This record gives sequence, structure tokens and C-alpha cells, in this order.
Amino acid sequence: MANCPICQTKLTENAKYCAECGVRLEGAVNERAWIIAMQEKIKSVRHNDVVYSIVSTIGLLIAVTVPFLMRFVLLYTMDILSWTITGVGIALFLGGMVANWVDDRNVKKLITILEKGEPQTEKPAPGDDNKTDTE
Repeated sequence: MANCPICQTKLTENAKYCAECGVRLEGAVNERAWIIAMQEKIKSVRHNDVVYSIVSTIGLLIAVTVPFLMRFVLLYTMDILSWTITGVGIALFLGGMVANWVDDRNVKKLITILEKGEPQTEKPAPGDDNKTDTE
């Protein structure tokens, strides 16, 4: 008798699915590798969310702090440099927010694909060094 490659439960001789974890035994190793790859993609995209949140926060701080300092602390009016720095802060804030929104959409799409359990066959990009099992 063989063991399930995922949960190591003992299997009957003609089993097509594991009675314990339900994995299809033909191609189970490939399914497991695909699931792990999808989880890594999701983790990578979520890591980017942290970076974009930091960029967005820095931008917001710049956009609010510079005009406040110029007007109320230094008692100057806003000059061209102050407006430029404020504009950069606003651009960073908006860019970080848009990037977060796009990443959230990507995470939801990856989670949907993972929940469906359907590995998508992707054509390798030109110059991609990843080798397949048939090579």
C-alpha cells in the first residue's frame, strides 16, 4: 500500500483520491507544487502592499506638513519650492493608494484562482529560464 503524497495517509491499492485530505492522487505532487506557488505569489503581492502603504503615508505627511510649516510655523507664504514639495507629497500619496488598490485586486484574483483549484497553464515568457518536466 502507498501513502498519500500530501498527508501521508495509507491508501488502498486502486484509490484515485485520498480519503483523508481529498487530493486527487494522479498529479497530487504537481497540485501541491501549484498551491505552494500560488501562496507564494499571494504573499509577494501582500508584501508590496506594505511598501505602498509606507509610500502613501510618507506622501500624506509631506503634503500636510510642508504647507503647515510654511504658513503657521515659519510665517511665510508658500513659494514655488514649497508647492513643488507639496505636489510631490500628493503624488506619492495618490500613487501609493492606487498601487494598493491594484495589488488588492491582484490578491483577490489569485485567491479566486486558488479557491477554484484550477492550475492555469501559463506560456513561459520569452527568455524565461524555467525548465518544464518534459525538457
